[in-house]
Amino acid sequence: MALWDLLRAMVRRWPFVVVGAIITLAAANYASQDRSIYWTRTDLVFLAPKNAQFPNALRATSEDLVITAGVVGKLVAGTRQVPKFTATDAGLIGMGVRDGWTVRLPDTGGQWAPNYVDQWLIIEVVGPDPVTVRTRKERLVEEMAAALDQVQDEYQVAQAFRMTTKEAPGSTVVYPVGGSSRRAFAVTGLLGAAATLYLVVRIDPILLRRRERRAKTLTEPDVV
Repeated sequence: MALWDLLRAMVRRWPFVVVGAIITLAAANYASQDRSIYWTRTDLVFLAPKNAQFPNALRATSEDLVITAGVVGKLVAGTRQVPKFTATDAGLIGMGVRDGWTVRLPDTGGQWAPNYVDQWLIIEVVGPDPVTVRTRKERLVEEMAAALDQVQDEYQVAQAFRMTTKEAPGSTVVYPVGGSSRRAFAVTGLLGAAATLYLVVRIDPILLRRRERRAKTLTEPDVV
C-alpha cells in the first residue's frame, strides 16, 4: 500500500484512528509514570578485639567471628526467610523485590552444602524513596549492634575482649533504580501507532469489499 493509499484509508477509517490514538496515549501515559525504587547495600563487618598479636582488627579472622555474625543476623532477621543466591553480589532487585530488606551471611557454597567463611553480614534495603531506605538501613545496623551486645552480655565477655562492628562503606549510598520515562512514552507511542496503522491496513480492504458487494446487490435487476 502506497503512502497516499494509506492516508486515504486512515481518512475513511477515522473512528479506528481516533480510538487507537486515545488508547495509545493512555497506555503511553501509564508506561511513562515514575516507578523508580531505591536500593542500598551495606556490609557490616565483625571485628575481633585489638591486642598485641592482632593490632589490626580488620585483618584478624576466625571462625568465632563468622559464627557470631550468623547468630546476630538470625537474631535480627528472626523467622524471615533468607534468600540463597548463586553469587554474593546478587541482590533483592534481581528477585523482583521492590519494597523490603534482608540480612544474610555470605554463602559461597553450592547446591549441596553451605559454606560460610566471611565475617560480615550483607544488609540490603529496597524502598519507594531514599528516606525510607536510609532509615531502614540505619535501624537494622542499630538492631544488630544491640544484638551483638546482647550476645556478649549473656556470655559475660569482658570489655577488652568484645567484638565490634564496622560498616563498609562508612556512609549510606542510596541508588535509584528505574527506567527512562521519556523513552517509555516514546516506545509505547510508536507501538500504539504501528498497531493502529496495521489495523487500518487490514480492515480497510475488507470493509471496501463488503461495500462493493452490497452496492452490487442493490443495483442488480430483479429476475422475473
